[in-house]
Amino acid sequence: MNRCWFNRNISLRCIAAWSGTAAVCIALVSCGVPTQDLAKPLASGVIAPPALPASPSPSPSPTSTDSQSVAPSPTVVSDPVELWFAGDTGLVPVLTPVDPANSAEAIVAGLVAGPPEGEQLRTVAVDPLTGLPLVSVFLDETAETVNPGDVNIALSPEFAALPPNEQVLVLGQVVLSITGEGLGTVAFVDQTGSPVAVPLPDGRLLDRPATITDYSSLIA
Repeated sequence: MNRCWFNRNISLRCIAAWSGTAAVCIALVSCGVPTQDLAKPLASGVIAPPALPASPSPSPSPTSTDSQSVAPSPTVVSDPVELWFAGDTGLVPVLTPVDPANSAEAIVAGLVAGPPEGEQLRTVAVDPLTGLPLVSVFLDETAETVNPGDVNIALSPEFAALPPNEQVLVLGQVVLSITGEGLGTVAFVDQTGSPVAVPLPDGRLLDRPATITDYSSLIA
């Protein structure tokens, strides 16, 4: 009799528990709480993905300007020209570097400087007593000249004090050097730019611009 009562109590408890659970479910449904049988994934974007570590910025690649050094300026090389210097029997041509080669000023400066070392020659473009130049390029365009297209060579006052044969050598040295480089004829002037008559190898005076043929007899 007691055993039957015990089993009955267990059955009543189970029915009560089930009834409570059912009541809770009914209450949830009636309150609008949705229920679902299976779990569904959340929509994308609801939870932010974990932040990835920032990748290091690539170092800038060297440009062609940065990687290349600045090229040095090209070295100006003097061109050899044929300058004439005095020897034992006349004027002798010598290839001499001058810069620039097509400049009358550079040619006259080369004559004043003298022949290269080792040459058994001398220049007559300087005063033998003072060593000062006897000739220079006259650049005053406002002064009176023989011809604006000529190379105007000014003679120093010391030139007139030279012996006639030395004067002819000075003139020939200048004329052969300038005209031989194709710079035109040579007009001799004084320090003010006025034309000067100069001696020729045969003793005559030349009152016009000189050409290479006027002093070609001085070539050794």
